[in-house]
Amino acid sequence: MGDIAAAAFVAHIPTLVIPEEIRRQWGDGEDTTLAAGLERVRERLDDVGGIDTLVIIDTHWFTTTEHVLAGAEHFRGVYTSEEMPRAICDKPYDYPGAPDLAKVVHETAKAAGVRTTNATSPALPVHYPTLILLDYLHRGEGVLSIGICQTAQAHDFLEFGRVLGEAIRRSGARAAILAAGGMSHRFYPLGEILDHLSYDPFHIITPEARGMDEKIIGLWERGDHAAVIDMYPEYRKHSPEGFFGHYLIMAGALGGRDWTARGVKLSDYENSVGTGQVHVWFDLGDS
Repeated sequence: MGDIAAAAFVAHIPTLVIPEEIRRQWGDGEDTTLAAGLERVRERLDDVGGIDTLVIIDTHWFTTTEHVLAGAEHFRGVYTSEEMPRAICDKPYDYPGAPDLAKVVHETAKAAGVRTTNATSPALPVHYPTLILLDYLHRGEGVLSIGICQTAQAHDFLEFGRVLGEAIRRSGARAAILAAGGMSHRFYPLGEILDHLSYDPFHIITPEARGMDEKIIGLWERGDHAAVIDMYPEYRKHSPEGFFGHYLIMAGALGGRDWTARGVKLSDYENSVGTGQVHVWFDLGDS
């Protein structure tokens, strides 16, 4: 039997692969705490021990008619970001997939009536949330990236998460689920965006978006995932990244409204050109 050994909500911004000297210029001499925060995430994974699979819910991979799994045996190539080629260009990648787990997830979903595709082609495009996290966190584990179905509603994300959790437990995997994305996610207009490079949350796009992000972080710290799920319709007004599907799938895998693991911030809550970013580790031992 497999198990979900670790879970975290993690930021993936391109700033993380920019030289520290430039990051500090943007931060008025201070570095983003997200870089050191990912190192803390890796330390927590090491403390848990025995993790053989990283399940990455990737908020830059949008699907339309079903949930899609990257089920190939291996991924190898060179990546340039179509969004930010100045920051991420000609980046080689080479990492093992998790084909056995992908197959079990697909089979479990089919039995539950949840639409999925297990995409086993090694030509399947990769996305930088997965690659940036692997830069900091990968130590040879199998990797299963999962897309965000852009037509899904909250209950669809939660149900797919329930299927994912069941499949992990049915498999032999000892997995960490990494919800790779931000919180509120609206950028400043082009003419203003470079005036808001500071990591200070003062620069979050609106005070209301910042307030909602901070309220959700507080609920995570108390382990009140039911309240976060109930707030979803209100939170959608602030355009959470990936429709907040990365969090909802993770929550569904760990019990949905019944999940009570408390969150621990492993970074500050920061601005990234208007968007809210943070790393939060969930202590599964107390859920």
